[in-house]
Amino acid sequence: MGAVLAAVVITLIIAALTGWGLVALGVIHLSPSGPIKRDGELESASDKLGKAGGQFVCEVTVSTPQGALSSEPKVYPDILVAGLEPEAGSGWYQGEYSITESRKGALKMEGTKAFVSRPAMFERFGQMVTQEEFTIDLADGAFVQTLTFRDGTRRHMIKGVCAKFIKAPFK
Repeated sequence: MGAVLAAVVITLIIAALTGWGLVALGVIHLSPSGPIKRDGELESASDKLGKAGGQFVCEVTVSTPQGALSSEPKVYPDILVAGLEPEAGSGWYQGEYSITESRKGALKMEGTKAFVSRPAMFERFGQMVTQEEFTIDLADGAFVQTLTFRDGTRRHMIKGVCAKFIKAPFK
């Protein structure tokens, strides 16, 4: 009987310590106000980014035509990194087109949405690309990359969701 009682006491102590640890790490919230909505945590897009900007890891779906723009697209999942640099007024993403870390695009903020665009002059899918842009909505992390062609056609090539990349120490 003493062994069973000791096992129960030890189990209760371990459960209490585990619960306390989860609350301390923020996994479990004991706030009487209920869960906090993600939109409520945003003060403003410029405050959130600050002057230094931020890097984002994005889980995306790429939809690239096989030949001409009207051909059946090849669709596959991918992961990419994007960066916004408000102080420099620029942004970039690691993609397969023209906005890269070495060839950044111009950044413009509208509410919680960051627009990064760059003029282009290259041929893809049998047409001349005149502009590439991507957007990241800081409220929900939505990422959309778009190509604009000479004839005015616009095509979303990459869509997904991003989360802010935080380097250690994690605070």
